[in-house]
Amino acid sequence: ALGLSLLLSSAVAQDAGKDGELTAGLEILKKADAAAKALKAVQYKAVAKGLGADEARLPKVEGTAVMSGWLNSAPQKFRYEVKVQRPGSSEIEEYSAGSDGNMVYLVDPSKKIAYEDIDPAVLGSNARVVGSVAVRKLLNPEAFADEIKAEKVELKGMATIGDHDCYEVHVHYDKDEGDGVWFFSKKDFLPRRIDRMFPTRNGETGGRQTILTDLVVNPKLDNNAFKLTLPEGFTKTDDFAP
Repeated sequence: ALGLSLLLSSAVAQDAGKDGELTAGLEILKKADAAAKALKAVQYKAVAKGLGADEARLPKVEGTAVMSGWLNSAPQKFRYEVKVQRPGSSEIEEYSAGSDGNMVYLVDPSKKIAYEDIDPAVLGSNARVVGSVAVRKLLNPEAFADEIKAEKVELKGMATIGDHDCYEVHVHYDKDEGDGVWFFSKKDFLPRRIDRMFPTRNGETGGRQTILTDLVVNPKLDNNAFKLTLPEGFTKTDDFAP
């Protein structure tokens, strides 16, 4: 019994570094998993861009995200307001998109049109671009299940992202899922930066980086937070956005 208690205390000691810092990547992922599942709603600013071979292929997207609930592998309610810079272009496109859990909309200020319908396809060809500020681990009942069961998990060290000291956890998924580097805040174990890398068909490595700032857990939201508010002078249509 004494041997077992010594073994247990030794294992605990290995998980706690100086000042109670964790030293095991898997333990950090489990805490991140619990934190992400506990969210009812979340609000943050995000910058997303391509990495490696995708840096010149993917647009840079900057904006805000507010999300609440989870349904069918996506946030149940959301509002994204983004600025998009396409590769090789200096032009900035602006869009806002959202859903109140029933109606889905996309607002295009350049055309002064708001597209709204019950079908998410109303978002059109920019659905993925606008949604790139959504971190789909947050609110997700599966959260970090894939990372916890990944082929290899390793705590690489510490890093500062914005005003948060973070654990830097490297995850090697199976061969088709590539690699991820997750930066989890030591305060709340929610991610502040995500680098996801994948092998491309021609043997290169591509991926996407997302950096989060001003993250608010369970923000107070009014009843109209996710409904379309038609700006003055805009036309509303149930046609799908191009």
